[in-house]
Amino acid sequence: MHPQNRPSKMPRAGFTLLELIGVMAVIAILSAAVLPGAIDLIRTQRAVKEGAVLPEIAEALKRGMLREQIFPVYENDFEELTVDNDAYWWNLAARHGGGSANEVLYPLGIRPGPEVKVIRKLYFAEASWSEKSFSEVTSNGLDWLNNFQDPTELRLLLISTTNPDLLLPDTLNEQRFNRFWDDWAVGSDGDPALGRWSRYGLSSSEWQGRAAELNVQRIDLRDLLCAVVIENRRAIAEASGADLSSALPAALGFWDRGSVSVSYTNLQDAEFIIQARDTTEDLNQNNSLDPGEDANGNGFLDSGEDLNGNGVFDRITEIDLNDNGILDIAEDLNGNGVWDSDEDLNGNNFLDHPAQIYTYVEAVIQTKRGRRLVQVEDPSATIPITKPATVTIRGRRSFGSPPPVPVVTATLALTDLAPVALMNPNDAGAVVPLYNFSNDFGLSESRYFLKTQELLLGEPWTSGVVGIFSITEAFSTLRFDGLQWHY
Repeated sequence: MHPQNRPSKMPRAGFTLLELIGVMAVIAILSAAVLPGAIDLIRTQRAVKEGAVLPEIAEALKRGMLREQIFPVYENDFEELTVDNDAYWWNLAARHGGGSANEVLYPLGIRPGPEVKVIRKLYFAEASWSEKSFSEVTSNGLDWLNNFQDPTELRLLLISTTNPDLLLPDTLNEQRFNRFWDDWAVGSDGDPALGRWSRYGLSSSEWQGRAAELNVQRIDLRDLLCAVVIENRRAIAEASGADLSSALPAALGFWDRGSVSVSYTNLQDAEFIIQARDTTEDLNQNNSLDPGEDANGNGFLDSGEDLNGNGVFDRITEIDLNDNGILDIAEDLNGNGVWDSDEDLNGNNFLDHPAQIYTYVEAVIQTKRGRRLVQVEDPSATIPITKPATVTIRGRRSFGSPPPVPVVTATLALTDLAPVALMNPNDAGAVVPLYNFSNDFGLSESRYFLKTQELLLGEPWTSGVVGIFSITEAFSTLRFDGLQWHY
């Protein structure tokens, strides 16, 4: 073969072992220098994304609390399963748009597992409210907040870290909770902007320069607080149509004709009537019709009692009723020994007595209950005394010596205050008693509840539920006027 037709030698390809070792050494050096920074960058980006997710979880949790009217269980234990208890905070948030329970509980980039200790943690400003319904917390609307003007108990903290090497405490005391709420911020050196790590219950040896990897989400529930002014008036116990005669016995009987009337105090739109009739005679002025004055006891002047039909009350008499030989006083009214013209007016040999027509009161009836008005006798008193509701009968009574009292007053009986109960949605519709009003309840009181709570309203006569008051406004008024609720 001709030399020029021989194939030329190709250059050798590949690296020698020494070259490979050199390249790997360079890569190792570069990795050692770059990898920590890359890891830090990944963790920082993950922490930034975590900070964007936390507000969405917080809103879902708040939404769930409001709709279900409960404070969740905030068990900060990594061993608790996400499906273990429907009341755990992550399950509550998951039910109301926060994602799955695992997505809610575990920070971004953390896979659930039996040994995984990194979870988002929830803290309450008032730890004792855990796992309680709104109604159990607010009770009667008093004494459940230290300061209704500054209800700092109505706050939650949702705190997380995406770094499995950095652990969070299971609990926060009041001071540390408030420091997270008021002071937490990241400084330029990667540490808390205010105070040392120990102020927040964290280890400085673990967290030094790592504050950016801690996310703090404040959940403010103070906008759920609602003030309800409750005005509750006691009602008249006697129902419409009640007979008040037993309370006004002195008002029954004879009054001068047409003089009797009825009035009332501290009531509005009430109605009372006097059941009365005109009748004649009460000869002995004892305020009752005696058999001798009304022969058949029907309360009217009968023909047998007005023997000659002259319109006056006759008494049959004889010259000497007891046969003692003289005219007795009962037979000779003025004792002059003869029958005078005013004693036998028509000369018919009967002893006449002019008939007197009276108004005879048989009963006092309350035809309309009316509203109870509140009139305070002395507003400056420590415990104001409310004037009673009364009914009064007035008139003239010209007979008797002295005449019977022309004014008869009775204090009307009052009911207990209208009942109010709190609806507890977690007790399958059971009614939890809210108030046990006593008779010295103030004219009005402010009570404080959480939005969406419901009050069951009863009437004081049957205690039956007559309405439901749903709390939807920051300020509202609930008033019972003595007849019905207004809201």
